[in-house]
Amino acid sequence: MSKKDERWLKEFDVPFVGMKVGVHRFEYTLDDAYFAHYATQDFRNARLTCKVEMEKKPNMLVFGFQVGGKVEVDCDISTEPFDLDISGDWKLVVKFGPTFIEEEDGIMTLPHEEHTINLSQFIYETAVLAIPLQRIHPGVADGTFENDVTRKLAEIKVDKISTGIEPLDEFPTDPRWEKLKDLKNKLN
Repeated sequence: MSKKDERWLKEFDVPFVGMKVGVHRFEYTLDDAYFAHYATQDFRNARLTCKVEMEKKPNMLVFGFQVGGKVEVDCDISTEPFDLDISGDWKLVVKFGPTFIEEEDGIMTLPHEEHTINLSQFIYETAVLAIPLQRIHPGVADGTFENDVTRKLAEIKVDKISTGIEPLDEFPTDPRWEKLKDLKNKLN
C-alpha cells in the first residue's frame, strides 16, 4: 500500500493519550468505498454504521463495537440479490506492556509508548462476521418468491426418502433383552 492509499486509515485513528478516563464514543459510516480497501467481499452496496464505545481506564482500554445496517447479497437458493439487515457486536480489551502482542480472543497488548490505536481492522472484522453464512431471500423463506431456480427446486422436491431399511420398531426384539428387563423389574 502506498502512502496515498494509507490516508483513508487516519479516519480510524483514536489518539487515546490525552483523553480523560471514562467513556468516549465514535461513529463511522461503512460503505463500498470503505470495504474496497479490503479483500473481495461477497456482498455489495453496504450501508452500515459502526458505533464504537471506548472506556479509558488508568491501565487499559475497553472497546465495544456495534455494526448495523444493510448489505446486498445473493440468495443461496434462488441466486437473486436482496438487501440483508445485519447487526453484530464485538469487544476488545487493550492492555499495555513492553511489546506489541497481536489481538487474540479479544485481548491485545500495545507498547507503553504507543499513543494511538487504529480501529479500521476491528471494525471490518465486526462487520464481516455479522453477515450470516447462509443467506436466504425473505421471499424464498416464506414461499412467496418465484423464479426459475425455485420452480425447478419445487419440481424435484422429495417429500420422503426411501432407504429400503425398516424402522427399528418393526424389528423383533431379542428375547434375551426381555429376560433382562424381567430380572431388572424383579430387583426393583
